[in-house]
Amino acid sequence: MSPVIADPSLLRGEALLHEDLISPLHDHEESRNRLLAQIDGRTRVVTPDQANRLAVAARPNVGVDDPSVAHTPSGPRFGRRGLFRGSLIGLGGLLAASAAPRYSFAADTGRDLLVCVFLRGGFDGLAAVGPVNDGSYHAARGELSVDSGVPLGASYLLNPNFQALKPIWDASQLAVVLGSGHPEVSRSHFEDQDLCERAAKANVRSGWLGRHIATSSDASGTFRAITLGSRVVLSLTTTAYQSMAMSSVDSFDLNSAWNDGAKLFTDLDAIYGDAGGVLASQAKATLDAVNQLKTLRETKYAPQNGASYPDSEWGRGLSDIARLAKAGVGLEVACIDYGGWDMHQSIGTPANANGQFSRLARDFSAGLAAFRADLGSRWDTVTVITMSEFGRRVEVNGDGGTDHGHGNVMFALGGAIKGGVFGSMPTLTKANLTDGDVPITTDYRQALTEIVTNRLRNDRVADIFPGFSPGTALGIA
Repeated sequence: MSPVIADPSLLRGEALLHEDLISPLHDHEESRNRLLAQIDGRTRVVTPDQANRLAVAARPNVGVDDPSVAHTPSGPRFGRRGLFRGSLIGLGGLLAASAAPRYSFAADTGRDLLVCVFLRGGFDGLAAVGPVNDGSYHAARGELSVDSGVPLGASYLLNPNFQALKPIWDASQLAVVLGSGHPEVSRSHFEDQDLCERAAKANVRSGWLGRHIATSSDASGTFRAITLGSRVVLSLTTTAYQSMAMSSVDSFDLNSAWNDGAKLFTDLDAIYGDAGGVLASQAKATLDAVNQLKTLRETKYAPQNGASYPDSEWGRGLSDIARLAKAGVGLEVACIDYGGWDMHQSIGTPANANGQFSRLARDFSAGLAAFRADLGSRWDTVTVITMSEFGRRVEVNGDGGTDHGHGNVMFALGGAIKGGVFGSMPTLTKANLTDGDVPITTDYRQALTEIVTNRLRNDRVADIFPGFSPGTALGIA
């Protein structure tokens, strides 16, 4: 019997294999989700079907992928295009925000495990960290001002709903970078998420983490995993088009999608083996990885050291990252999204435990505190960084929320992070603002550069952040 293949009109799987050609972008308004492609030297918006046709035309892989089902003397066999058409929900699904992590694995490198957290929607740095003695801030924010919480030295306070981070701060393992952002910010979710994750001009068809991995990892034995069924993390994209799904440890099993996992393994091996070269080696590495994690998947995970993760997508994602980190499988990078920060209405006061910002802040900080406890001594070789597409405006709007802004706050945590407040933020008088926003005083790539150089031990900064020249070191790592 031939395998059941999804609706053949969903010719969308092929584009996913070519992230250097097609870039899915997510906006908080679903109607503004986009796919980008390079056409005639320009970046253009394309439909899913157009994206697939472009990918097929550019990378036809004749003789390997063409049929949905290829017949051999032993019976039907999956074609690669047919396989992906049957196993994906389509690129439209990749545009939905998700807290599921994306991973990159390599041989043991001696570098830190980097956990990159993207706070999607535009994190409100002024709702998280308040300047103590700035009358302009308190006048503009009113009851939304942070006027109590965790003291960050004498000049700033951390919102009390981040209380779970206090032990990390007290251990000098939490860095707070003020006034961070990309100098070309546009206040558009669509454009600025793309800008932050690429950390390069739009014509550079890769993400900064993808470029780090490409310039630091051995080609052999390395595979990269990007979650299917949620958005592609542009930070991890590379000009190589290998891509394997892993939304969680327990789901990283081909048997979950197909009735006959053993037959699928055989077919995949044959398909990619026929192609030879990079495709063959990549398929072998990926299938080996599935087998390597088999024992891990079959063992119930129990967090250690009294760690208690919040019962949320965020908590479960961090638990999976810790699980892989402790398994010694060569986890090198984990990217995880945390959405919901686009609060144009009713953000809630710091004292209101049920406010929008308060609830997310408690979940966020509780997850990180559990992650640190769970890792135990491994925390010394883990670095966590946060990114967001932009900050929020200084003044509260008429709906009790805040609108898209410029400068923001970045957090860096880890056993080898130098704790403290870094960067600068002027008093928030109107004369000091950028179009009513916190000015960007620290290019976010400065903080990333120091982490890449000192913790990830990669000095190829010009390749990872093309066009950026590092300035005076912040000293966070």
